[in-house]
Amino acid sequence: MLSAILPLVHILVYSAYALNISYETITRLQKYEEQSEKAAEWSNTAAERLRKTRTTQGSGAISIATSVVTALTLLLPFVPIRSRKAHLALSGINTGTLLLSRFYMAQFWNDRNQVQVPFVQKFNEAIKQSERLVRILGVLSASWAIAGWTWWLHPSGVWGLALYGSLVAVITVLGGGF
Repeated sequence: MLSAILPLVHILVYSAYALNISYETITRLQKYEEQSEKAAEWSNTAAERLRKTRTTQGSGAISIATSVVTALTLLLPFVPIRSRKAHLALSGINTGTLLLSRFYMAQFWNDRNQVQVPFVQKFNEAIKQSERLVRILGVLSASWAIAGWTWWLHPSGVWGLALYGSLVAVITVLGGGF
């Protein structure tokens, strides 16, 4: 039982952390919304960038919120989702959703497409946080995949915890999650 709870606690905490970063990023970007809308009236490129900013940030926030709700639901003792198949299905859905959001955001929020703007510190911070969020989405996706894998293999006790902990540590370090 503990080998099923620990991955969910980790995912819940990490998802809440990611949701906080997503909120901060969206809040920072909204400060430049009015100027972006004015630019979008005159430039198709600016309009497209504004649309991509909104959709990529929304995609990330929704997939992270889904991760939080799923992990919380599976952790609550009065929710009757206890079957291994349900855990595997929810793990697969979250893995896929987070991975798709990660790929979608990574196409727009990267060093190739985003340029640091001089004298606009908050906007530059939002760019950096968005790039960081892309890495965090990858780590969360891998965490759900690893959790599903450990539930499928069903290693018990210390071995299950050691397996999950080791794999998540490696993924976090490689993905630059924190």
